[in-house]
Amino acid sequence: MCIYQHGMQGTLRRRLYTVIGQTHWQDPRQGFLQALGDTFAIRARVWRRMGSAALAVTAVYPYRDQPRPSYRAWPWHWEWSVLVGCGLWALLYTLAVTRWRARLLGGGEPFDPWRAASFYASLVFVLIALDGPLHDLSDLYLFSTHMVQHLVLAQVFPLLFVLGVPAWLWRAVLRPHAAASVWGALTAVPIGFALYTTVFSLWHLPVFYDLMMRDHNIHIVMHLLVMATALLMWWPIAAGAAVSRPLTPGAKMLYLFLLGTPMMAVAAMVTFASGPLYAWYALAPRFMGMSALEDQRLGGLLMWVPGGMFYWGVMTVVYFRWAHAERGESGTLVIGRMPERSV
Repeated sequence: MCIYQHGMQGTLRRRLYTVIGQTHWQDPRQGFLQALGDTFAIRARVWRRMGSAALAVTAVYPYRDQPRPSYRAWPWHWEWSVLVGCGLWALLYTLAVTRWRARLLGGGEPFDPWRAASFYASLVFVLIALDGPLHDLSDLYLFSTHMVQHLVLAQVFPLLFVLGVPAWLWRAVLRPHAAASVWGALTAVPIGFALYTTVFSLWHLPVFYDLMMRDHNIHIVMHLLVMATALLMWWPIAAGAAVSRPLTPGAKMLYLFLLGTPMMAVAAMVTFASGPLYAWYALAPRFMGMSALEDQRLGGLLMWVPGGMFYWGVMTVVYFRWAHAERGESGTLVIGRMPERSV
């Protein structure tokens, strides 16, 4: 018998066992023949002796009739690499804006507490996305919670991260010519846009998605690629004075509008699929009474509606900041000077 076991870190282990107990049908031979080609969840004990292993099966459930999985919201599962990474970023940022500030700044600029709050909040959202209940639900049960996780990593985290770093710190980090050249090329429009869109879209193709879910190390690489390319994508919108070639407000709004289009295409593929696209979730224990297809459609709708509305929300902020900047001293909106009429 081939057994797939879900690991605690989202890995899927495939092992072969000899079955030494089978009394789960009144007619074992006929029951076995009817079960061929179907997928089951089982309860069993593993017997090991002299280097060999076998299963004593105590209960068999067709995947459509599995018992409800047990899930505990606490204690949380903590991923040490996420904790260490967020801790190092928080430490470096704190040192940069306090002890190293005078040396990096080279001049006096006011400290903006809201930027620090934005930066630390971005790390908190990473912890929420990659640790705790959201992590466990995403890796073991629900495609829809995995989509929430991806939206947090691709939209909320990078926007708050870029906003949280003041322009003088960006200039200090990019002071070496080589670093500035590489960063300038990667964040240029439309390079950052294309890199992020390509990474996000490819990882949602079933072949790559199932590979990611079956190998925890590949899963980590995918998250890092999404987060890194999302930083490049948000740079022209949120980096402010640190951008060497800033976009006009109108160009920012067009950029944000176009940015949501590829994600809507991926969401449509997921939402309107006639069956489950991802084997990992098709074979996962059913949670909260949702079938694999219902869970998949919910995930597609989350990507489509809240994910798309996020870009429209940022677009709205850009518009009102643009309108505020265009107001004259009288407080009225000045779009342009009216031509004088000849008499």
